[in-house]
Amino acid sequence: MMHVSRSHQDYLAFVSELLRKEYNSPEALLFLQRYYSDLIFWITAIDLSAAASLLRPTYSSKPRGRKPHDPADMLRCLLLMTKLELSVDKGVVAIRTTPVYAILSGFNPGESPGVGTFYDFFHRLWRASTPHKTGRVKRRLKKPRKKGKKNEKQAPKNPKTTEKLVSRILREDKIHYAPKEHDLLQQLFQTLFVLPSAAKGLLGDTNAFRVIGDGSPVETGARSFGKFLCDCRKSGNWKCTCKRKFSDPDADWGWDSYREKYYYGRTLYMFTAADSSYDLPVYPRLFRASQHDAVSWICGYRELRYWYADWKVGEAILDSAHDALPIYTMLEHDDVSAIIDLNLRRSGQLVYNEMKLTTDGVPVCPIGRKMVCWGRDSGRPRIKWRCPAKVGKWECPTPCSTSDYGRTFYTSTTDNPRLFPRIRRDSKEWRKRYALRTSVERCIKRQKVDYKLETSHGRSSRHWNLRVYLIAMCQHADAWLEQAKKQKQLPAIQQWLYESVAA
Repeated sequence: MMHVSRSHQDYLAFVSELLRKEYNSPEALLFLQRYYSDLIFWITAIDLSAAASLLRPTYSSKPRGRKPHDPADMLRCLLLMTKLELSVDKGVVAIRTTPVYAILSGFNPGESPGVGTFYDFFHRLWRASTPHKTGRVKRRLKKPRKKGKKNEKQAPKNPKTTEKLVSRILREDKIHYAPKEHDLLQQLFQTLFVLPSAAKGLLGDTNAFRVIGDGSPVETGARSFGKFLCDCRKSGNWKCTCKRKFSDPDADWGWDSYREKYYYGRTLYMFTAADSSYDLPVYPRLFRASQHDAVSWICGYRELRYWYADWKVGEAILDSAHDALPIYTMLEHDDVSAIIDLNLRRSGQLVYNEMKLTTDGVPVCPIGRKMVCWGRDSGRPRIKWRCPAKVGKWECPTPCSTSDYGRTFYTSTTDNPRLFPRIRRDSKEWRKRYALRTSVERCIKRQKVDYKLETSHGRSSRHWNLRVYLIAMCQHADAWLEQAKKQKQLPAIQQWLYESVAA
């Protein structure tokens, strides 16, 4: 049975009182300010009081055994461990031996929970009976032999997958969402971090939200060979096809186009806010490693719209791996402007209505000169292009029109949103907006490099989802601290600490 959680103000009062009691000398306060001030300001700015109401269904309604710890304190403790780059085992020792860590987590020094309590808390955060999504016993996945090219994503097994997915989505009257194992983590992340960041103005205008999506490989700590359950090796058969036992059965093989190698694990697909100066994530998602980024976008985009139904997505900024006509069609259906780079390896020669096009979607006249954009056609959703010779007033060797006005050509987003997006690819505005795509790369870099996502060597879907969401929460808390420093907004605890040291 869960007792009533305390408010954030009660938590701040608890921290102030315990810090005064534990560090009651000027030397101790000076030590606290010098080595722990940023951590104190970072953790006390996070209001986790709503965690109790979100996690209440995971606790028993009957009064049995000892009372559980406050869910807000448990979550705050996990965030502190993530910030300090500590595992659960090392974090429990650090919190029990360092009084300031216990106080900031919301516990009295020496009364912090043990390792088993945190693993019980993990069960509450994961809506599944096991840490894995599939059974641990299965046949071994063979590593692909055919290697891809540098900076070239792994090709989808079925090229028509995106078309089938989008067709099914467009047939639905409303967004269909099947419950996922990580739903509770997303609820905590959205309620406690994303929405407060949006209220602070750190995510841009949510009525015209600009989203960026991209995937990155995440290697698991498990082996791809599995554990043998048969006796085939005793008879000399070392390549049997019998089922094996895997420590991470949800992992599979994927192609890392940057390192030019196959990896065994998952794909971290990150949705970030393009207008965020802190590269903040809004929806992290883990997919199969073998899944193409275009398929991950389609699946994750619909989930994103479900979780943030009150937001209006106005623009999607994606790289050339998402250059598929069904994605443009889906975005146009939702009235979303597509800023997607063309994949020239799949495009071949660009032709529209027997007119050749450049890689930027500009029509080319028969002599190979780019036609001149003459603005939008009045009364119609199309762009007008004119003969370069007539506009530039020079003599064309082989004129294709006898008109004094010259030949005209029209392109429309409705006819082909892939070749002719709402914002022309040859414009400065398009290049300026596409340059924002690097924000998602910096967001993923924060996960994998700054917070060392892959060094944990996890072996279950629960572990990786917990790690990704905890780091995403820390990214928002980091942004809050930076914004407070820029605006010189001193929290109450910070003022008390400075006044105590000065006294």
